[in-house]
Amino acid sequence: MTGDELYSKLNYQGMEEDVRKLAIKDHPDMIEKIAVMTTSHVCDLVARDYEQLYAESEEIGLVKIADVSKVKDFIAVIQR
Repeated sequence: MTGDELYSKLNYQGMEEDVRKLAIKDHPDMIEKIAVMTTSHVCDLVARDYEQLYAESEEIGLVKIADVSKVKDFIAVIQR
């Protein structure tokens, strides 16, 4: 997932705020820098650490890249 892909899925103001909160949680040393970043740049920062599991109009599921293999053990995929 790229930052642009994540940014394109942010449909609501609350989603933008949550992405910024996630970036601050993971990079507390960058709080002042994150505060003035554009949402697009914040999405780039988050995309470095997270992989998208799913995206719906009102919800996006992210998992830390380091934990992707653990999560895949719990996912059952049903496809055509």
